[in-house]
Amino acid sequence: MKYYLVLFLIYVVNTLAFGQGISVSPSRIFFKGEAGQTVSQAITFSNTSASALNFVASLKDWDRDSLGNKVYYPPGRQSASNATWLSLSESTIHLNPGETKRINLSIAIPNDPKSKQLTNSMLFFTQVKEQQGAIATGLNVNVVVEIGIQVYHLPAGLAGGELEFLAFEDKGFIDLGIEQRVRRMQVKVKNTGKINKDAYVRFELTNTETGEETPVKAVAMAMLPNAEQWIKIDLPGKLVTGHYLAIAILDAGSQYDLKIAEKEITY
Repeated sequence: MKYYLVLFLIYVVNTLAFGQGISVSPSRIFFKGEAGQTVSQAITFSNTSASALNFVASLKDWDRDSLGNKVYYPPGRQSASNATWLSLSESTIHLNPGETKRINLSIAIPNDPKSKQLTNSMLFFTQVKEQQGAIATGLNVNVVVEIGIQVYHLPAGLAGGELEFLAFEDKGFIDLGIEQRVRRMQVKVKNTGKINKDAYVRFELTNTETGEETPVKAVAMAMLPNAEQWIKIDLPGKLVTGHYLAIAILDAGSQYDLKIAEKEITY
């Protein structure tokens, strides 16, 4: 069975956790050990609330769909999974009010071909409210909030590759609700490398007759190796009638070249 959960829901979950007085760090872990090694990383929990908090840990595999949304699977199911390599010093965490606690996440990297590629999994800490002292069994508990940590194994020597534009499409005007109309553009991006990448798609919209520029908010994106992904960009629904040049700029950081795509549109 697949488990679907969009990226912004993970953001909301983490925001709720912070709002309830709990922080967990880091949000992403990159292990860099080689085959045959066991490597550990500390995870820090801080309870700034006035109540005791309880968490239980679990693992899932994940990847992204064509729109960049996370898709979850049972642990060990995906070819790029490292879930079965992972172990925790504690799988049930109790935090008293004001307490900070660290636990260790370890990865035992096997001697097999998969250890030569980037692998990933998601470590969840689910906050539960104890009803009858049943935290360990998972019975009679209420799930309050869930926090996910992305866990990668990144062996040395993987090709960085590039992010490339594959397509630039104008989807026309779309009504999002009452008096909410946008002009939707979308670009298709491919990660040609063997490592995951974070990037921004910046957008410039210029009236070719007047030279006036319309500001457009940049879109953040994250891509796994060899993935292709559509990025949606919504332009204002109402602009001065005329011809415009739309420019998409793919920025993956200073170590990569900027990539540019252009398209002429008419309002």
